[in-house]
Amino acid sequence: MKKTKFLSLLLALVMVLLLATACGAPVASAKLTDGTYNATADGNNGPLAVSVTITNEALTKVEVTNNVESAGIGDTAIAKLPGEIVDNQSVGVDSVAGATLTSAAIKTAVVDCIKQAGGDPAAYNKAVKPEQLATRKISCDVLVIGGGGSGLAAAVKAAQAGAKVVLIEKNAALGGDTICNAGTLIATGSRFQKEVLGEKNDSPELAYADILRVGKNKNDPAMVKMITESIGSTVDWLIDDLGIKYDVAATQYPDHSAKRQIGVVGRSVSWISQMQAILTKLGGTVMTDTRANSLTTDASGAVTGAVAQDKQGEIDFTTASVVLASGGYGAEPKLLPDTLSGYKFYGRTTDTGDGYVMATGIGADTINLDLVKVYPQGVETVPGRALAATASSTAACNGHGAIYVNSDGDRIVNENATLGELTDITVAQKGKIMYIVMDEEAWQAYVDKSLEDKLIASKDDLTKWADIQNDGKPIMCSGTDLAELAGKMGVNAGELAATIKKYNENCASSTDEFGKKAPVALADGGNYYIVEQKPRFCTTLGGLKANTDMAILNKSGQPIANLFGAGCVVGGANGADSMTAMMNSWAIGSGSVAGATAAKNAGFAK
Repeated sequence: MKKTKFLSLLLALVMVLLLATACGAPVASAKLTDGTYNATADGNNGPLAVSVTITNEALTKVEVTNNVESAGIGDTAIAKLPGEIVDNQSVGVDSVAGATLTSAAIKTAVVDCIKQAGGDPAAYNKAVKPEQLATRKISCDVLVIGGGGSGLAAAVKAAQAGAKVVLIEKNAALGGDTICNAGTLIATGSRFQKEVLGEKNDSPELAYADILRVGKNKNDPAMVKMITESIGSTVDWLIDDLGIKYDVAATQYPDHSAKRQIGVVGRSVSWISQMQAILTKLGGTVMTDTRANSLTTDASGAVTGAVAQDKQGEIDFTTASVVLASGGYGAEPKLLPDTLSGYKFYGRTTDTGDGYVMATGIGADTINLDLVKVYPQGVETVPGRALAATASSTAACNGHGAIYVNSDGDRIVNENATLGELTDITVAQKGKIMYIVMDEEAWQAYVDKSLEDKLIASKDDLTKWADIQNDGKPIMCSGTDLAELAGKMGVNAGELAATIKKYNENCASSTDEFGKKAPVALADGGNYYIVEQKPRFCTTLGGLKANTDMAILNKSGQPIANLFGAGCVVGGANGADSMTAMMNSWAIGSGSVAGATAAKNAGFAK
């Protein structure tokens, strides 16, 4: 009898321990010491600091205290994840889709704090999974797959026509790659261009010529003609119909032959928020954390819907029209060309080519798969990833003392050249790197633009770049001794001094060997600043083949019934390189056309 009682008590104790572990409650070996602990880990853009408060051996508060993560992306994880960790007493909660690097940094820092408190991290790492449901069935008139600029434009346009619209997005928040940009558009043919920019000489034909020139004539002419002829009405739609405020673009880049660059007030973060609110007001349904896995077709090959997955299981969508707006494949190495060695990725880790894979799986044709949009002026703040500091470098070079040099200390380009030219010259240098050398005034312009664009949270974040090293060299340095700075950065000090002397002498005589207009000399003395400039890539320029109605074509050149595309999932419009503001113009412009066509295909037309 005693033996039976002993075994019963032993079994009960085991069950309690198992239950405690299953519920995430820390066991004795994981006892925590009360207090507040701090740790730092690398996020998507740089260091992310976390504070963890422990009371009565439990995690009672997790807070991100400092970060340089992107608005609309990383801040989604920052707002959501700390509370979930506290609620579940576990870092085993799901990462926030679309912000996996930020999520990982938060979890890593929390684990560090648990260790500091004397706890066993394994006791706070139970997997937390939502309840799974049976397959759900949802029907609609237009299903939009992807919630970036192209998807939102398509969804709003279709909803305005009266269609029942469902937009699904695999990330936890809308935005796609659009949320990473400044929200600039070309305004060719719009009322805004005529009345605000005062441009009378632009035309679809001139924009067409500019786009093909920058795209190195590798564009699909039909796509370029369509976007240049329709972008004016799209801009009018955004401003006059939807009421979204635009202004003259803050940075005017030189690859345009007319005044046509405009920017949304509040950048793309504001645009995404406004478009989502408009879609909801029109009766559209938005489903985040919902990933499309495949397209469904009937016996004739016509698309009838899609199968998707959210955290609670499978969803079977039935619809009259599908708009693929799922972005490019910049984060999927298997789909990228091998020419990108040495380039740094700056996009979203969820750019995995889902729409491309789904559509080619049912016979869609493709174009320009070897072409990827590359920008200059990247700063590698996290290994393998570059911060998009193009506007900051451009601001420093416009009317201030700043020059670009290579590792030999030689000046190599007109600092006000087009982004395409700056990219090409960067790639041509040893190690695919050049450097921007600035005086104090130019540096202040660099700082101001970085803050304006929310590239950084504070000026201190820039000075911390001096502590980040790549291949034994800092990504930035500053001081009064130019030779010492050059040595730190791996630049030939003697040649750099000679280069600046020659440049300043030319500025004094208002001449420049690279044809720079009104060159400004670097100040003699005071602080100098040097920041690395690396090529960076994100969006892909190739993708699915479409016609001018944005219907996706099969390999015989015929439309796949009921399937449309918009944005980066469709290739050809931008050729081998995109003119400034064209990536966003293509996303929103093609989205508007695709949404209208999809609604008409579903039986709705204004």
